[in-house]
Amino acid sequence: MTLLATVFDLDETLVDSAATWNQVIGTVAARHDHHWTHADWAAIQGTSTANWSAYLAGRCHGLTPERAVSECVDGMVDAIARGTFGLLPGAAELVALAAELGPVGLVSASPRRYVRAAASASGLRRHVEAIVTGDDVANGKPAPDPYLLAARKLGLDPVNVLAVEDSGSGIRSAHAAGMTVLAIPNPSTARDYEVLRLAACTASDARVAAKEICRLWVNVYALSR
Repeated sequence: MTLLATVFDLDETLVDSAATWNQVIGTVAARHDHHWTHADWAAIQGTSTANWSAYLAGRCHGLTPERAVSECVDGMVDAIARGTFGLLPGAAELVALAAELGPVGLVSASPRRYVRAAASASGLRRHVEAIVTGDDVANGKPAPDPYLLAARKLGLDPVNVLAVEDSGSGIRSAHAAGMTVLAIPNPSTARDYEVLRLAACTASDARVAAKEICRLWVNVYALSR
């Protein structure tokens, strides 16, 4: 086995977006007569766009899942333009390092318009050769489809790709696709020891992840000789 490329999740792996997503969804909910609560937010963690939009629409008067996605993405793109959130510490350097080692991809469950806006505004786009979003696959994370598609776009076998993820659903997706997984666990994933066993290694943040990527590349290269 030889690692030839790296693919990254976006939200909470590279960009500090969770609080803004929660606020934006809450604003949309209030616009449609629903008071968005902490329990609501917890209920949609790690779910696909189809699932969270259906959940939101089901609690709001006169809102369809399609409209829920459109209004929430409008709010997130506006937040990006206003600089409300940005990259997590060390994320820019992590992606730049990965780009020096091989091709880089983004694999996000979020809608395409948001992903492209976030990648461009954060400066990540210049390093990225392939993007897979929640709009590109019928079965999102934790199904392997998003990561399998990313590997195809990069022209590689998944076994030759390293995936960097924060969520349980993302880790399961990349592992099921046959990729080596580097986990940067979010607070929920950090307590899920079953899913963390699927990762080849873990890191507390992007800066530590950069060291782990270097170690993985060296070790895999040595084993392949």
